[in-house]
Amino acid sequence: MPKSKKPRRKYSPARHQVKKNTPRMDSIYLLFQPIYTAFDRLADGEIEVSRGKPIFKDFYNEWCELAPAMDGWADCWERICRNQGIDIDLEPLRKLARKLDYGIPLTEDDVSAGRAVIDETRSAFVSLPVEVTRAHAVTEQIQIEVDRLNLKEAA
Repeated sequence: MPKSKKPRRKYSPARHQVKKNTPRMDSIYLLFQPIYTAFDRLADGEIEVSRGKPIFKDFYNEWCELAPAMDGWADCWERICRNQGIDIDLEPLRKLARKLDYGIPLTEDDVSAGRAVIDETRSAFVSLPVEVTRAHAVTEQIQIEVDRLNLKEAA
């Protein structure tokens, strides 16, 4: 049958909808598993320490200081929330990071409030497109390197 004689395809609005590229379940697990493990260890009251600072195994299975990681997580999510119009109170996580950094004993309320923030970020992460979170994570990595090299913003 020639092209001009073929019947037209029936219009289907579902075919033209833009599909949001949300994260897969395995990538969600891989991203949040080290964080939840660290919070489980904090809730148990025992966590690994190096040079007096609490440490945990990160996504690459390397030991990392917990307080700066929590602070970086809060910074990254602050950037995401500001850009995407999401309302998450990150102060409990920052408070927990400060207490860990200064060696102040934690209460159960501190740990549960920090974990609640992580739960909120996980809920937001699941609903956001992968491109958005990846772009913000790269921006945060660049900012960390700028801070590490003690470079100042260009005026």
